[in-house]
Amino acid sequence: MKRTVLGVMAALAVCASAFALTAAAEGDQSPMHAERAQRWAADRETMLDAKLAGMKAGLQLTPDQEKLWSPFESAVKDAAKARMDAMQQMMQTHEQGEHMSPIDRLDAMADRLSQGAADIKKIADAAKPLYAGLDDSQKHKFGMLGRMLMPERARFVMDMIHRHMGERDDNGAE
Repeated sequence: MKRTVLGVMAALAVCASAFALTAAAEGDQSPMHAERAQRWAADRETMLDAKLAGMKAGLQLTPDQEKLWSPFESAVKDAAKARMDAMQQMMQTHEQGEHMSPIDRLDAMADRLSQGAADIKKIADAAKPLYAGLDDSQKHKFGMLGRMLMPERARFVMDMIHRHMGERDDNGAE
């Protein structure tokens, strides 16, 4: 039952965030645009908090494992904040009418990708001790529930890879 509720909440969050992004993109420099962007950012933070709480509850951590949860949660939240800050910076640049050259766009993209890679490394480093302390059942749940934390596009790609791998395993061949 809890999984169903969490699944429905995650699906609603994806739909709501896609709607909010579309609405924010259509707002073209109106005061309402800034307000929508702030609400969208707050909604994303709320959803991340809910996803982390759901993951923690689903793992059913022991008191010893609980101690290892905090660094992982902090790393995930820090990475999400950095990603949101980068998105808001891009939106502000666009709203101010600043036009970047193709080379400047490539340079900015490289910076964002480098920052993202560093953030993912921090998450992985924080997750290692937690994951090592989990039993086999919890490790399975960690992988399954951890996919909820990924941004929508990354989650879609990972789900497609897992489906494809599952098809291979079930059929015994490609």
